[in-house]
Amino acid sequence: QNSVLPVDYGDVCINYDKKYFTENNLTVPQSLEDLTKPEYANLLVVENPATSSTGLAFLLATVAHYGDSFAEYWQALKDNGVVVVDGWETAYYTNFSGSSGKGPQPMVVSYASSPAAEVVFAETPLDDSPSASILGSDTCFRQIEFVGILKGTKNRTLAEKFIDFMLNKQFQEDMPLQMFVYPANPDAVLSD
Repeated sequence: QNSVLPVDYGDVCINYDKKYFTENNLTVPQSLEDLTKPEYANLLVVENPATSSTGLAFLLATVAHYGDSFAEYWQALKDNGVVVVDGWETAYYTNFSGSSGKGPQPMVVSYASSPAAEVVFAETPLDDSPSASILGSDTCFRQIEFVGILKGTKNRTLAEKFIDFMLNKQFQEDMPLQMFVYPANPDAVLSD
């Protein structure tokens, strides 16, 4: 039926460097509109929606919020010094100050689960993440990853087995701590 199956999902949000906002006595923005205010000039890095799924998700969040006037919002972001890079890794590990402590932007488009990943993968054990997600109204966009079989495949049986594997409870329960996404299988149990 030309359909695909959801494998996992996660929310793409804006993450912020908690230390930066505390040290600069700056209130964390709570809305898309806040990001265009002068106090947040040059503080946000986003990914190009043509080359990054997180960038595309953020673009879609702005379209969902602003409708046909989303381009005006993007012009306001540009006028306020938004930085656009090709992909998530550059945005998160080069530009974002929260992950490396060296980047120039204290806000980055990433995943709502990125702060948890920072704790799990920290070289030195952490009790709390150095970053958090902005969860204001319409600031996040649900990204769903799907799996399907290409029409005319010569390996239909193997493709079906691979899909069954990706949707089985064991894989679905292992995936969250590997990829920091939520399982699509409702029977999968998340670890604490």
